[in-house]
Amino acid sequence: MTHTSPIRKDLLPMETKVDISLFPVTAGINSLGHLTIAGHDLTALAQTYGTPLYLYDGATVRGQLDRLKTLFKQYYPGDAMIAYASKAYFSQSVAAKLAALGAGSDVVSLGEIRVAQRAGFPAEMIHLHGNNKTEAELRAALEWNIQAIVVDSLDELAFLETLAAEQKRSARIWLRITPDLNVNTHPHIETSHSDSKFGLHIQNGEAAEGIRRALASPWFKLAGLHTHLGSQIFDAGPYSQAIGMLFEVAAANNYIPTEISPGGGWGVRYTDADPSDDAEPWVRTVAEAVQEACNRHKWPLPRLVLEPGRWLVARAGVAVYSVGTQKTTPSGTHIVAIDGGLGDNPRVALYNAHYTARVVQRAAAAPTEKVRVVGKFCESGDVLIPEIILPPVERGDLLATPASGAYQLSMASNYNFAARPSALWLEEGSVEVMQSGELPDQPGWLVYQPDQVG
Repeated sequence: MTHTSPIRKDLLPMETKVDISLFPVTAGINSLGHLTIAGHDLTALAQTYGTPLYLYDGATVRGQLDRLKTLFKQYYPGDAMIAYASKAYFSQSVAAKLAALGAGSDVVSLGEIRVAQRAGFPAEMIHLHGNNKTEAELRAALEWNIQAIVVDSLDELAFLETLAAEQKRSARIWLRITPDLNVNTHPHIETSHSDSKFGLHIQNGEAAEGIRRALASPWFKLAGLHTHLGSQIFDAGPYSQAIGMLFEVAAANNYIPTEISPGGGWGVRYTDADPSDDAEPWVRTVAEAVQEACNRHKWPLPRLVLEPGRWLVARAGVAVYSVGTQKTTPSGTHIVAIDGGLGDNPRVALYNAHYTARVVQRAAAAPTEKVRVVGKFCESGDVLIPEIILPPVERGDLLATPASGAYQLSMASNYNFAARPSALWLEEGSVEVMQSGELPDQPGWLVYQPDQVG
């Protein structure tokens, strides 16, 4: 649902010297000293919708998408496409907005396929990923006649061929090629090394065998090659190397791809210590690598497909929490506990992710106290920020964590039977509820009901 309201002057961003560049592009500090997004006071939003609360800024998402489109026009003379990696965060509302903006979608499950269908994505702008796709997922992709089923193994190639033959329906496919490269990122989000569970490895001959089998089958249309190096990558060099390897394995097997995708994975800033995350080095490097390879082989330019997920939505998202208990340990660590944590954001525990935060009601206040921000879940690893300097806080204050738009809500759980939070889409003058918060005292949303067992 959408609520519209006049924009009050006291909620508009005011000029301030405080660096809030990690927050959405519409972020500001109003005359009350409160943090705002798209003109909305985060204190007022928290009072209305409760906390934890996730906010998405529409202007930031559109700006990120427009930036990629501009870079494509600047650096790539061929056809190009942006496919949103839905696993970063997908809801029916977000999907519909991205479809209306002309983006494609990279889906990885039957659920994401159905959301994308209902959202109005054209079939020719959808591709299906996954290292162990189910029969139901493959059948749904075949029936929808999507742009590409991204085949991940020789086993899957044979299974898909059987399904396509049964349906007497040609399958349009890409092959996911693993170049056996190591990139500088967390091991859990590195996907291109020689021991990766993903893709057809070049090193052991699987990639070449996959190309040969796909070309020989009457049930496949081998449209292109795909690779994905991992996530949170700030060095564009490996992309160039991987693209060169894709073209070499294609040439060695007498195959000219009409589509090439080097995946996504370009990094985003989570803290002030992170490097610039402008996509220009990424798009320029990828575009130049494809053009150079085509010139070398005298091939026509393929359609170039990028799959940003985190890069499109991370900065647009802000998580808002309420401060509760505080204590100081015998070793001198001052602990500030919030009402969220591991349940809505497992990234810190999974990837040793780093975050920062601001006190919403005193967004420009000078930081003076070193604290550790922890969640409320029964895990010692439920720590949101191990060390940060904040202004003094008290129970009921709000903490806003920027760059919270990706791989948080999409990975949220009901651990400890906690309720998952609301998510709002913000525009100047309007608030749309994209995801209603669950009600912890009404357990109808719980999957496990003891009286139904047996």
